[in-house]
Amino acid sequence: MEKRNNKIWQPLVLVTFTIAFLFVVTYLKLPNSLTDSKWFSQKQVDIFSELRLDKPKPILIPRIIIKKEPPILFKNTPPPEDETLITDYGTDSSYSLNFFYKKLDSIKQNHAKIRIAYFGDSFIEGDDITDEIRLQLQSNFGGTGIGFVPVQSAVSSLYTQIKLDGNGWTDYNFRNNPNKYPLGLSGHLFYSTNTAKVNFIPKYKSPTTDVKLYYGNMTSNAALTVVKNGKNEVINTHGNDLINETIISNSATINSLSLATTQENMPIYGVSFEDKQGVYLDNYSFRGNTSVLTQQITQEVMQQLNSYLHYDLIIVHYGINAVEHEKQEFDWFESSMHKVIQNMKRGFGNVPILIVSTSDIGYKYDGKYSTEHGVPFMVATQRAIAKRHKVAFWNLYQSMGGENTITNWVEGDTVMANKDYTHVNSRGAKRLGDLFFNKLVLSKAYYQRTKLTKK
Repeated sequence: MEKRNNKIWQPLVLVTFTIAFLFVVTYLKLPNSLTDSKWFSQKQVDIFSELRLDKPKPILIPRIIIKKEPPILFKNTPPPEDETLITDYGTDSSYSLNFFYKKLDSIKQNHAKIRIAYFGDSFIEGDDITDEIRLQLQSNFGGTGIGFVPVQSAVSSLYTQIKLDGNGWTDYNFRNNPNKYPLGLSGHLFYSTNTAKVNFIPKYKSPTTDVKLYYGNMTSNAALTVVKNGKNEVINTHGNDLINETIISNSATINSLSLATTQENMPIYGVSFEDKQGVYLDNYSFRGNTSVLTQQITQEVMQQLNSYLHYDLIIVHYGINAVEHEKQEFDWFESSMHKVIQNMKRGFGNVPILIVSTSDIGYKYDGKYSTEHGVPFMVATQRAIAKRHKVAFWNLYQSMGGENTITNWVEGDTVMANKDYTHVNSRGAKRLGDLFFNKLVLSKAYYQRTKLTKK
């Protein structure tokens, strides 16, 4: 009789191996360069989080956050003591928000256009927070339209202003760019196949009139079939520059738009929906970005896109992916942001820059979620970066409520955040969008009231 092969030991070996693997990765510190690679993105694993008795929670506000700021920038104008207002570390000759404030004041009188670039990670992905800011600005200062959008997006279903449906595009991006193509401000560049198409259907009540296409260098003409409000036309595109612009529409109201091409390898950055005047905010979010990925955007791309888009304010909002558990120093983040800010200053010229701090992030201590200990230290680091580079800074963490705000937003009667204790939902997005706009207006009034003058 043949002896039966008993495999009862195999599950035990598998379970033992799994536990051993999790034990190793719990104590293995992954380098930041790996977590920002195109192959891997992972937060710290801790299989003992439910059992471990954490050391007593430290005071969350480090000295460099609560230290009073001396009036080093302007005569008789120290930064506001109200930490929820924007602090402007710029000077009247360089990167001061005062230039942006003045443009807001004159926009209606001059029938002008103001444009904002908002760089971030998954916290602003889906355009929910930025859309609320955009709508508030447009309601008060004019303008209609979502601004710049890609021809393809993994979160297009979340857009509140426009319906986007595209196919037939090869997406080269921060994490997948083997040929080192010049990526756009969104971190993407799309190459067409021979059947590439994209449909845009504005959802807002007052559709835009101006539609502009941005694409890369092409060695020959490419025919683009455009369907505007159901009517077909063919546009021939040819671009010798690194970035090129073609006007799709500049008069008729656009209720629907389709773009299609049978030309292979047509490099498209995206399309902008706007009007002749008012405020426009472009969302340039990329999931998992700590700011390191943004270094891939070249100064040449910034310069050429800015020659068309003419930005008046650059907002840089990273942090949730850069906070490390229990960390109090973020030298690598300072180094990365130094490169990003320097590149932006060279790429966008003398455009004001505003650094927005990380929001509150929850971590489970003793079985209950509370603010991750590293958050206020990251906020202090971000303020120091703004001060070093003489740009503006907004403390989002403190403005949204400070310690344990995200826990209250997840577990409160009115739920405003998701159960990852990091990202907000639509209610939280509206709250933060309204909060940013209100603090911008109050900060503008503060600095204008104190009549900024250089030392």
